Amino acid sequence: MASTTALPKLYFGTTTFGSSHIPTLSDPEFASHFLDVVHDLGITELDTAARYPPDNHGGSERMLGTVKANDKGNNSDGTLSEEAVRKSMASSLKNLGVDKVCILYAHVPDTVTPLEEQARAFDEQYRKGFCEKIGVSNFPAETLSQLLAICEEKGYVKPSVYTGQYNLICRAPEQDLIPLLRKHNMTLNAYSPLGGGFLTGKLTSGNAEGTRLDSAYGQHFRNWYDHPEFHAALRKLMAAIEPLGIKPAEAALRWLAYHSALDEADGIVLGATKVEQVQANVADIKKGPLPQEVLDVIAEISQSILETQRSFDVNPAALPPK
Repeated sequence: MASTTALPKLYFGTTTFGSSHIPTLSDPEFASHFLDVVHDLGITELDTAARYPPDNHGGSERMLGTVKANDKGNNSDGTLSEEAVRKSMASSLKNLGVDKVCILYAHVPDTVTPLEEQARAFDEQYRKGFCEKIGVSNFPAETLSQLLAICEEKGYVKPSVYTGQYNLICRAPEQDLIPLLRKHNMTLNAYSPLGGGFLTGKLTSGNAEGTRLDSAYGQHFRNWYDHPEFHAALRKLMAAIEPLGIKPAEAALRWLAYHSALDEADGIVLGATKVEQVQANVADIKKGPLPQEVLDVIAEISQSILETQRSFDVNPAALPPK
């Protein structure tokens, strides 16, 4: 359970930087200003990837390199081979304009390359000093467990950070994944704290026009969240919080920061396409823990959400086109 005094660290996700869907974030001057605002909010860690944005792979890294933000085919088969990791690492360092990154991630599972080769490939980059830590993202718990066992057996550096989707609706990580991370002292950086916009309540209320969920870019979020049982859960939450003057997005962020399985060693990856959005997100988190009557409602809907056994696995082939 998250501490009421020590919160998970906040990260800013740059998945939309360089995207043709959001012209302002393809403008270096605006992107630089955006990152200045993010830094002023106390967020000093950026989350990027060679696959960001989905419609322009590498565009996020190139934009961050252009504005000197020093930090660091949709099919993923073969992307974690030794040669592919070497090339990706070299490209990322060049695009970002840095000599090393904080965390080198395996962004999505590669089901073709043997796990031992993947572990060896990342160990090589770590030993060469190109990254401070190794991380994995979107790996199923079973695959991650196998990878960790190989690292221990072969003496390879183990991943110490996991980034995955986790929020008020996406609760499956609490069952197998988070216990595995705790066993191996891995931190969890939770992305999509608002479920790609679903937890704003706009889609449930029928006014998602013009939002990410109404675009081709956000279709994969609709595939995950646009289901009757999730809408029913969100309506129940909204009925409880509206009399208290709490908006759905605020409730979701405060729950994740103060009442979820995250602790102060973990992180929350915020994403936004407008400066005002990230400012509002940080302000909402600063409002503190939720009232007990809201937590009681969330506890009531949590079990029904877990019982749906909906899959939130990332399928690269289903993500937006390049």
